[in-house]
Amino acid sequence: MVTTSDFCQRIKQPNPSSILYSSIRDHISNGTPKEALLIYTQNRRNPLNLLSLLPLVFKACAFLSLTNYGKSLHSESIKVGLQSDVVVGTSIVNMYGKCCNIIDARKVFDEMPVKNVVTWNAMISGYMRNRATQHALHLFNKMADRTAVSWIEMIDGYAKIGDIVMAKCFFDEVPLTLKNVITWTVMVDGYTRNGEMKAAKDVFDAMPERNLYVWSSMISGYFKNGDVESGEAIFNRIPFRNLVNWNSLISGYSQNGLCEKALEAFSKMESDGFEPDQISFASALSACAQLGLLKTGKDLHKMIIQKRLKLNIFVSNSLVDMYAKCGDLINARLVFENMKESERNDSCWNAMISGFSIHGHCKEALEFFDKMEKSKVNPNEITFLSVLSACAHAGYVEKGLEIFCKMRKYGLLGNVKHYGCLVDILGRAGRLKDAYQVVNEMPMKPNESVWGALLGACRVHSDIEMANSVVEKVNAELTQFGYVVMSNMYVASERWEKAENSLMEQLNVLEKPRQSSSDLQGSYEDTHKHYEGVERVCTKGVFAQN
Repeated sequence: MVTTSDFCQRIKQPNPSSILYSSIRDHISNGTPKEALLIYTQNRRNPLNLLSLLPLVFKACAFLSLTNYGKSLHSESIKVGLQSDVVVGTSIVNMYGKCCNIIDARKVFDEMPVKNVVTWNAMISGYMRNRATQHALHLFNKMADRTAVSWIEMIDGYAKIGDIVMAKCFFDEVPLTLKNVITWTVMVDGYTRNGEMKAAKDVFDAMPERNLYVWSSMISGYFKNGDVESGEAIFNRIPFRNLVNWNSLISGYSQNGLCEKALEAFSKMESDGFEPDQISFASALSACAQLGLLKTGKDLHKMIIQKRLKLNIFVSNSLVDMYAKCGDLINARLVFENMKESERNDSCWNAMISGFSIHGHCKEALEFFDKMEKSKVNPNEITFLSVLSACAHAGYVEKGLEIFCKMRKYGLLGNVKHYGCLVDILGRAGRLKDAYQVVNEMPMKPNESVWGALLGACRVHSDIEMANSVVEKVNAELTQFGYVVMSNMYVASERWEKAENSLMEQLNVLEKPRQSSSDLQGSYEDTHKHYEGVERVCTKGVFAQN
């Protein structure tokens, strides 16, 4: 028999499932879904109220794109008979859609005995996220009852794939009763994301009311387009600012190279009573990295520690980049080594490799390149540029050639900068004929930097004959820099008459009308693209001996 005292005692005891639910929910709300999944996994053997927990755990899987984990949870929900529940089923549809498994999402959607409008919206969102616009449109047209979210998913989906015309068509068709501040904000954000700031401003000005997010969207859009003045003007118009608005301003300044202003805004934000978050610190650290302000960067690092701010991937990468660019490679390496392997993305690896390369630690740059290859992160174009630069400065010719050829392994095509490094590597080693052959076999038009590297090598090694060949090759395209190098080479070899002639040719070039910017753009518009000639160059000519 249960007494009143026993009953009251049970009420006082917390429900384990309720505590677990709150803990998992809080982690997801705070942007730490990994911890949410860890808590769920650790408590799976205990009696749990899966009906309340599974939707949260599916949400964490969707956030992290953990398809396999989500599938195992899906199987678990089937075993306990919860898949037919509309909330659980909708969570599964949403999870598969965000994990880019649209086939399984549709299968679950079709098998659900009961669907609500949230289920339909989740399926439409999955289609739009995966660019299956026709399927999304078909479902949208079949919906018996649409909410504001239904329209927002279509507008946002089209805007994200760059079809801003269709996005605007849907926006114009939204019933007045459903066109709320979020609908307007999504349309403005669609324009700013696609760089159409005039159209964004027209919609922004027509908004009957504005939320704080739409102000930030306009600020970020202007800064992204390099229109700093308009971005500042929008910020100054905000009646009541929040942290997101400040972050948009600080990151905008940093991205446009106005690093002093970024740090000033960071200080002003603090003086206005706003606590900086991870985004604030990441932007401020980027400004320090660009300015080479090691002391300020260290002060920011101390603030992060004092505030016990969680080091997410953005802050960690910014710290590594700041220390590396400022030459404090010891602290850069300490931050890097303290990061989890799963948190080290290509930007983080590149910051370390570039830092070592720039500051003359070429062996360490190559060491980290080898470590990166053994990790789960593939090197990209920036990685190879840093490593090739390190090889050039260290005189590692064979290693440089080997690394250049490795680009094929990762499906990368060298651009003009990579070929410029290759010419520099060969030129510094005195292999001028090989360097000249690389220039001739480049799958894109050599630019001034490439010719400059080759002419510079000719000067260092006093190979006037090769320099003359280069001059004849480029003829009228040779820049003032090339003639100066030639003059210096002739002077160094005491061939005064040639030096005088070269100087006269330089003066004649300067007297010629300059090409228009459109002509120059037409001449060099392809120099930074990737071409299919890398494999041909790597297997012929210069590399045949390897």
